[in-house]
Amino acid sequence: MPAIALAVAVLASCGTEAAPSAAPATGKASTAADPHGKRRQVEAARADCMKQKGFKYIPNISPPETADEEKLLQRSGDYAAMREYREKHGFGVFFALAYPDDPEEGTNQPLPDPNMKLAESFSKTQYEAWSAADDICYATVFTKFTGKKISSQDDVYTQADTLYWKTKERLLDGDPRLAELAGDFGDCLKGKGYPVTSLRPTALETNGRDTFEKQRTATLNKHMESGAKGIDAWRLPPDAARPYLAKEIKVALDDLECGKDFYAEYRPRSEKLRDEIWDQFGRKEGLLPW
Repeated sequence: MPAIALAVAVLASCGTEAAPSAAPATGKASTAADPHGKRRQVEAARADCMKQKGFKYIPNISPPETADEEKLLQRSGDYAAMREYREKHGFGVFFALAYPDDPEEGTNQPLPDPNMKLAESFSKTQYEAWSAADDICYATVFTKFTGKKISSQDDVYTQADTLYWKTKERLLDGDPRLAELAGDFGDCLKGKGYPVTSLRPTALETNGRDTFEKQRTATLNKHMESGAKGIDAWRLPPDAARPYLAKEIKVALDDLECGKDFYAEYRPRSEKLRDEIWDQFGRKEGLLPW
């Protein structure tokens, strides 16, 4: 499955409302009455396109991203909120694997896209044909609704994320105040014995998390090589994931202590840019699947 689909299948926990197949709604009144109206139009058009190509596609309706007060505080760089999160989740890398039944973030939650379940019934050849057709349909429909030229669903995320990071690097890495705070942050981490490859603000933001994401990838690859099949190949046994989580929590708390002043300045600006960029790709209107 595409990387985006796999990542969501493994780690996402948001519920998805499966919508019935229907012809696209028309007119402004329908979207005003239905907060997911434009998304329903996109998904219905996508299903119709797939039907014309001889494939089944189940419209996938999920609400636009929302965040509760605690998550908003974390994103704002609030020290207390970030500490509370990191004491339990670390950087948010191994937690879902260590506690798969967690109602908020566990991997044992329903898959967010009903088409992932459908895809499990395909052979490799069938899936490749279905996926290629879906890429064409999705690109056609997405361009019609947004005006943005894309080649597939994964390409939406690639383009949005690339633009987001380029914008952050241009605007935040050159900021004198953030550079000063990043220097103090990096020196503190080095003093605690942690490797720091760059003192750029955008690099320090992900310095700790990147280490554990690489570990997770290596551990999951080894798990797959052991013979695990299907979605279970992307779910470590919880007992195997928990030692990694314990280490991750310690590193994440040290990272926060060193970077609390940095995060208080950096995160609000980073999140503002994130919202601005992703909204250009239809996030606010719920056009993105997750």
